[in-house]
Amino acid sequence: MILTAIFFVIFTSIFIFGLITPIIKQAKITSDLWSTKNSFFMSESGATDVIYRVKNGFSVGTGDTLPLFDAGTNDSVLTSIIDNLDGSKIITTTSDIDGYIRKTQAILNQNTGTSFNYGVQTGNGGLVITGGSQVQGNVYSNGDIIGGSGTKITGSAIAAGGNSFIFKDETNEIPLPVSNNITFNGTGEMRDFAQSFQPSTTSVISKISIYIKKTNNPSSFDVKLKSDDNGVPDMELASAVLNSGDVTTNFEWVDLVFSSNPVLTKDTTYWLVIIGDTKKGKTSSDTYSVGANISYVRGVSKLGSSDDVWSDTDPSDLDGYFSLFLGSIQTQIFGEEGDYMYIGSTPEDIVWASNIKHISATGEIYCDTSSSNNEEKRCNTSRLDPETLPMPISQANISGWKNQALAGGIITGDLNVGSSGKVIGYKKITGDLLVNSEGTLMVTGTIWVQGTIRVTGGGKISLAPSLGPDSAILISDKYVKIDGGGEFFGSGTTGSYPVVISTSMCPNTYPCSTNDSAISLSGGAGAVVLIAPFGRINIIGGSDTRSVTGDSIYISGGGKIIYESGLANLSFSSGPSGSFSITSWKELEN
Repeated sequence: MILTAIFFVIFTSIFIFGLITPIIKQAKITSDLWSTKNSFFMSESGATDVIYRVKNGFSVGTGDTLPLFDAGTNDSVLTSIIDNLDGSKIITTTSDIDGYIRKTQAILNQNTGTSFNYGVQTGNGGLVITGGSQVQGNVYSNGDIIGGSGTKITGSAIAAGGNSFIFKDETNEIPLPVSNNITFNGTGEMRDFAQSFQPSTTSVISKISIYIKKTNNPSSFDVKLKSDDNGVPDMELASAVLNSGDVTTNFEWVDLVFSSNPVLTKDTTYWLVIIGDTKKGKTSSDTYSVGANISYVRGVSKLGSSDDVWSDTDPSDLDGYFSLFLGSIQTQIFGEEGDYMYIGSTPEDIVWASNIKHISATGEIYCDTSSSNNEEKRCNTSRLDPETLPMPISQANISGWKNQALAGGIITGDLNVGSSGKVIGYKKITGDLLVNSEGTLMVTGTIWVQGTIRVTGGGKISLAPSLGPDSAILISDKYVKIDGGGEFFGSGTTGSYPVVISTSMCPNTYPCSTNDSAISLSGGAGAVVLIAPFGRINIIGGSDTRSVTGDSIYISGGGKIIYESGLANLSFSSGPSGSFSITSWKELEN
C-alpha cells in the first residue's frame, strides 16, 4: 500500500504539473503581451503628446522624458526631436516597460499655404490687355481693367478700386530697427490695440500698413477703422482682417485693406483698432507686437479690453508704427470704342465696376454707369461697388521665405546654369541667376536671388519630384526676365508649381524708366505663378502662365493666362507661419 501511495503521488504530481505548466506559460505570455502592448501604447501616447505640443507651439525639448502615467521605476518614455533644414521635424518616442521596448516615429512638415483664386489679380495699377490676348479665368483688380480689340476674359471681371492717385499721407516709421513695441492680446487691459491719426488732406482711404510681429500662434483678428469721441474710438467706418498667416515672428510691414473706402477729412482724428481674442478669462501667450516710438504728434496709442474702456500704453507716450495710404475710387472696365472686350463664358460670369463701357458680357453687369455695351445692357445697381482685396502674399511672407533660403547657405556671386544643369534649394544667391542653353535648374527648396533672375535660350526651371504636391519659391530683389522659350514645370504631382516673385517696384520708383517691369515674360513660361506685389508684370507675345499677381499687369500680342483650379489651395513645403502636418507615422524596429 505504501508503494501504491508513492506511485499515486508521483503520477498525480506529473498530471498536475502537466496541467499547470501550460497555464503558467500562457500567463507569462499574457503578461509579456500586456507589457509590450502597454509599451506600444506609451510610445504612441508619447508621440501624440509631442506632436500636440509642437503643433500648438508649447515648449518641448529635443530630448525629454515624458510622465504619462504611473509606471514602474524602471519604465520610461523617451522622446527625441530632430529639426531638419527644410523645417520638418522627425519625432521618435521610445517606451520601455519591463524591458519591452517599442519605438514610434512621426515626421511633421511645416507647411504654409496661400490661395490664388484668380487668373489675374492686380493692385492699384490695374490691368491692360490688348492685341488678342486672353485670360482664361477670373480677373480681380484694385484698379481699372482696360481691354483692346479682340481681347477676352473667359470668367468674371471685377474692378474694385484704386488707381494712380494712391499716395502715402501719414506715417510713423522710424527709427529702424525698432527700440520700443506695444504688445497686445494679453489679458485685461492688454487685449486690444488702438492707434489714432489725423490725415493731412481730405480723400478716401486706400489701406493702412502696420509694422508688426507675433509671438507663438495668435488668431486672425478683426480690424476696425473708427471715428473719434473725446479721445477714444467711437463709430465703425470700415473693417478689415489682420491675417495671422501674413505676420511672422519678426517685425515686418503688413497691409490692412478695408471692406469699404470712406472719405477721411483733413485734420480729423480717426482710430485704427485691432480687436484681440475676446474669450473671457484667457491667459494666452499668443500675442502681437507693434513697433513703437514717441515721436508721432498727430495721434496716440492705447490698449483696451472693450469698445469703451481704454488705457494708456506703458510707457504712456508710445505711438505705433503705421502708414496711411489715401487715394480715389473711380474704377472702370472698358474696351475700345467700336470694338468690344469680351468678358465671360456663361451667364454666371459677371462684370462689376463703377463704370463699364464697350463690353460684350455673357452675364450680369453691376455698375453705377454704363454705355455702349452689347445688347445695350444696362447697369444692375443692386450692388455697392466691390471691395478692394490685399495681395495674396505679404511682405512678411516674403521675408520669411528669404530667411528659409538663407538658412541653407549662401552662393556668392552669379549662378549660371547651362546645358549640364544644376540641382539647388534653400540658398541665397548674392548675384544674378541665369538659366540658359537649354539647361535645367532643379529646385528642391526656396531660392533667394539678390540680383536678377533670367530664363532664356530654352532654359528650364523644374521642381524636384521629392516635393510632391508642394510648390517652391524663387525670389528676386531685382527684375525677372523670361524669354527665348524659357519654361517652368512643377514636381510632376498635381498642385505643384514654381512661384516666381520679384520685389522690384519698377516702373513706380527711381531709377526705373516708364518701360521697365518687375517681371517681363516674352515667350515660354508654362506651369508657373508670377508675382510682383510692388511693380508691373509685362506679358508679351505667345507666352502663357497659370496665374499672375502684380501691382499692375500688361498683357499684349496674344499672351495668355491659363488659370488652373489647384492654385486656389497652393501649399509650400516651408515658409513663414507654416503649420505642421503629419506626413509619416510608423513603428520602428528595435
